[in-house]
Amino acid sequence: MSTPVEGGRPLLRLRVLGFPVHLDLSFVIVMAVLGFRPGGRAVDFGLWLLITPFAVLVHELGHAVAARSAGARPQIALTGFGGVTSFVPPRPLSRIRSLGISLAGPAVGLAVGIALVVIRTTVPVDPSGWQASALWIGIFTCLAWSVLNLLPVLPLDGGQAMRELLPGSGEVRARRAAAVSVVTAVLAAIASYLYLGQPFLALFMVLFAVTNVLALRRRPEAEAGRPPAAASGEQAVVEMLWRGQPARARQVLESLPQSTTADLAVHGAVLALTGDPVQGHALLTQEVQRRPGDPDPVALLVLTMTLEHDWDAVVGVLQGPLRQSLPRPVIDRAIQEARGTGREDVANRLTVLASTPPSHTEQD
Repeated sequence: MSTPVEGGRPLLRLRVLGFPVHLDLSFVIVMAVLGFRPGGRAVDFGLWLLITPFAVLVHELGHAVAARSAGARPQIALTGFGGVTSFVPPRPLSRIRSLGISLAGPAVGLAVGIALVVIRTTVPVDPSGWQASALWIGIFTCLAWSVLNLLPVLPLDGGQAMRELLPGSGEVRARRAAAVSVVTAVLAAIASYLYLGQPFLALFMVLFAVTNVLALRRRPEAEAGRPPAAASGEQAVVEMLWRGQPARARQVLESLPQSTTADLAVHGAVLALTGDPVQGHALLTQEVQRRPGDPDPVALLVLTMTLEHDWDAVVGVLQGPLRQSLPRPVIDRAIQEARGTGREDVANRLTVLASTPPSHTEQD
């Protein structure tokens, strides 16, 4: 899962089980704030900073392995308040398959947490030693992180699962899930602040509530013949991207007032094209998955791939389920860019795909 508060300063990039993993500075900062205890032992704080990335990574690996079994090529980013596993499926996913991918992360986290509990109760350790602290931190992060993610709040895993279990079309399910998420997040925020004494967790839930309120206010229709739509304050950013000027788009985005409604897909496109492709694509993929049927994030994703000249990815989208939500002007923009860079073969391939009606098969 991911949140509106994102970083963009990578500390480490590596591969784990074949998956690209990105560790961002923002994740370390947030974990340091969460783990700091006035008067606490330095060794406990150090263990917290070492163990939390592994606990979140184990959780995300559960998602990634499940997504890879569906033919996708996932990538993982540890950033902001947690982690996100991003992928674009090569074919439409059934609701059962999507449900399995959503629940795989918490399932792995719970399994690891329970295993650590068994170790803690069977292996004698010094209660005041670092081994006991390490076990307790591992148990807490694995179990608490998994339980938190099972809350029926988008974009948490429980919210993703809830969306697949609700009745209706993809767009109807998304809106119903957003409405349930608002109510649940508000109640969780109140409980966190009043009964658990966790103001930071309460703020966390408030951010989710606001994000889902904004999702309910969005209209999924795109204007024909125009670049993908965005909130009024960010339309200039999208227009700069449409013209192939990502550096200028970032300047415009950073100059917007704090009160401007944030479209995370716009932020993701700008990040991807201005030096942080892992973080940017993670945000774009998150928004595509969170807003099914909405053409804006799909259009921004393909526009980003086009400006990156990632032609295999563009072709893959046109051959996959996202084609149904992709506005024709974005396909034309990709064809124009391919021809402008001398890739007539790609332009011809995209032209053929554009003339093929997208599949509208409903998945169960």
